[in-house]
Amino acid sequence: MQREIRSDLAVNNRVERPTAASPFVRNHPEFWVAVILWLASNLFVASFSHFANWEGAGTYNGVGDLCKWDCPWYGSVVVNGYDRAPHSVAPGEANWPFHPLFPMSVYPIHYWLGFPLHRSLVLGSKLALLLAIYGFLLMVRDGTESTADRFRAGSLVALNPYLIYAHAGYAEPLYFGLLALAFYFAARRRWIAAGATGALVSASRVVGVVFAISYAVMVARDAGWRASWRKIRLNQFLGFMLCPLGTAVYMLYLHRRTGDALAQVHVQVAWGKMPGNPINVVWQCLSGGHWLPIWGLMAIASGVASIWLFQLRKPELGIYLALSILIPMSAGYWGIARYVWWQPPFLYAVCTALKRNAAWWTIYTGFTAGMASFVIWAWLGGRDFVI
Repeated sequence: MQREIRSDLAVNNRVERPTAASPFVRNHPEFWVAVILWLASNLFVASFSHFANWEGAGTYNGVGDLCKWDCPWYGSVVVNGYDRAPHSVAPGEANWPFHPLFPMSVYPIHYWLGFPLHRSLVLGSKLALLLAIYGFLLMVRDGTESTADRFRAGSLVALNPYLIYAHAGYAEPLYFGLLALAFYFAARRRWIAAGATGALVSASRVVGVVFAISYAVMVARDAGWRASWRKIRLNQFLGFMLCPLGTAVYMLYLHRRTGDALAQVHVQVAWGKMPGNPINVVWQCLSGGHWLPIWGLMAIASGVASIWLFQLRKPELGIYLALSILIPMSAGYWGIARYVWWQPPFLYAVCTALKRNAAWWTIYTGFTAGMASFVIWAWLGGRDFVI
């Protein structure tokens, strides 16, 4: 009898014993998964940066050495603000295309914490990567039932084939994270939060203003596609008005600073970017050599993903992906790769496809790991095809 009593007590103790995980970890699994993947991403980039240094591809003595190409342009905004006129050293060029939100996020790292400029820019983008992973996990929350699902989904961001842009002082991870959060808020009918986040998206990249269209689609679907505009609630209307606010404020600033509210667009001519037909750009890629056909295939893949998102009854994602690729691609093929791979709707489509075909995860992971390591090597070696 005493043995039975002890056995019952032991069972009760096991049942009532609290789990090792804290309430925060249990209630916010996406966050701690994002932290682990963020650490893994940093380790990956640091390791292959050192490998590139050892093999003579480029100099890497610290994270500041990753600040190349567009990164110093963001640095010029942090230190000197926006130019009043194009540079005389680089005819026609100015820092107007580099939207203000990312430099604003770097300002305290450089001036308050005292880090060197290039290191501050890189650290700013690295911190934004944590937001990008977390935001994407929230965006795909409805399709991730287990911890393994969350790690797989988050790895699409943390081990992106063009991962270098999250570790090199670029605005891509900040833009990505905010856009994923904007879609997350809108999907849960938190319209003011979605609009406010959309305003930040439009302040991080010019294409971010497209979110206003996706927002309008989600509001129309929520109210009923054929509903009268009178059924649109006040918070939905206010959220919509907030979406383009970041770009609108920046345009007003540019008008006051330079006399041209569209200076960010007009200055692109200095980099050889002229508005054109994106279909011709795709054909130019496919008929070209070296990396051009690969970029063309990436652009086509984004188009296929856009159509598929409509079939998944995600028109807001399909519309955003199509416009966010067509707009920059109309000016040329440079940057197509990062425009495609740093779009939440595109990775959402990839995540959905891989979940339906679990065997493909191994193939995809092998591709992304190899591509990411090669791009890091080329980046440090100053090869301009990666930009």
